[in-house]
Amino acid sequence: MSPSPRLYEFSYAPVLDLFDTDYIASRTNYQDYIPFGDDNALPRQLIKLAREVPVHRAILNSKTNYIIGQGIQSSDPATSRFINLSNNIREPFLYTLKKLCFDYLTFGNCYYELVSNSKRSFVFVYHQDASRVRLHVDGKQVLIHPCWDLFKSKDDKDLQTLALFPEFSKGPDGLLHSIVQIKDYEPEFFYYGIPSYFAGIRNVIISGLTNIWNQTRLESSFATPGLLVIPGVNSDEAADELDAMFQQYKGALSSKANEIIIQYLSDLGPGISSQEAKFISFNRDKEDNWTSLHKQSEISLITIHNWFRTLTPYSDEKAGFDSGRILNEYDIAISTVIHPIQEVFIQSLETSLSECNLEFKDFEFINTPPISRINPMKYVWEIRRDTGLDYDKTDPVQKLLVLQLKNIYPSSDTLNI
Repeated sequence: MSPSPRLYEFSYAPVLDLFDTDYIASRTNYQDYIPFGDDNALPRQLIKLAREVPVHRAILNSKTNYIIGQGIQSSDPATSRFINLSNNIREPFLYTLKKLCFDYLTFGNCYYELVSNSKRSFVFVYHQDASRVRLHVDGKQVLIHPCWDLFKSKDDKDLQTLALFPEFSKGPDGLLHSIVQIKDYEPEFFYYGIPSYFAGIRNVIISGLTNIWNQTRLESSFATPGLLVIPGVNSDEAADELDAMFQQYKGALSSKANEIIIQYLSDLGPGISSQEAKFISFNRDKEDNWTSLHKQSEISLITIHNWFRTLTPYSDEKAGFDSGRILNEYDIAISTVIHPIQEVFIQSLETSLSECNLEFKDFEFINTPPISRINPMKYVWEIRRDTGLDYDKTDPVQKLLVLQLKNIYPSSDTLNI
């Protein structure tokens, strides 16, 4: 029989455990790196939340796709060549940008690596997984480790140390390497950025918990009598011991029906309990309370992400499909979210690549509305041409402006252009 779901397995409780600042007054207690989060596990917790909470992940994916747009382009020959070949693994630069954008939205930080030679005659750009990067206490280097839970010391064979831009360091390959950081500003944080949705992280947690609760209730044929919350369980070993103890009482022949759900909560800090142990009885007459809580938390996610409902893959039967609202919200998103973040990436690339003798010029994202908008001041034959249909410039109807046709016909829905 599989063990009861554990709250800390999904890292919901620990993400609330964040330092008020990442400023370090005394650096003697740290092994050369600045921890990200109280236990240095905040990036891992944030990505686990993104994997476990569907609407949260949908918004992250949606924002990433809209910011990346339909692609990238440049009229400048040198910049265009770089876009087509930005590194020696032949990864399209658009893919690199998409990974950087997803990291930026998820963690509040993203990192890319510059590789050049001493003459700066070329430059390659690679994405670095933000969850693996920590900043060195000297402010001039970064440390990269595949799993910080297993980090031992500065002599760890899996640890890689690189210079932080604008510094460069020579690698074992004889080339110059530098890591560029892009971070989302947060007051009192000197080293790391914080994702914009962090102020509403409790809504993400609630949405995830209601999903787990619904799954467990379904597996138990909705006969689960209640939820037993046990705080102060701070390790896998402690949880395993409790699982074994509960299993002795349940017996080998117990079924999921009428089985109590057990949730373990880790402490918010040393000696600081998240809450008291308690049993919450499930009352079938109050089933709607959980459903309402789930729906409300998912709706709130759109707000805390500073995003828009019609641009999110979110089922809202009340809103329906309103093309006017979609286009209006897209226009607002373009000016308030999409363009500002795109400009952050463009400015960073212009600054960093200039250090490698590449003038990054005339670079732009191709932004296209999610649904087509017909320009009323275009001729009908132009609209047909642009959409790939047959067109005839001599046709009297096609020689009219779209605006003129709207005045002739009662509804554009009856217009076959």
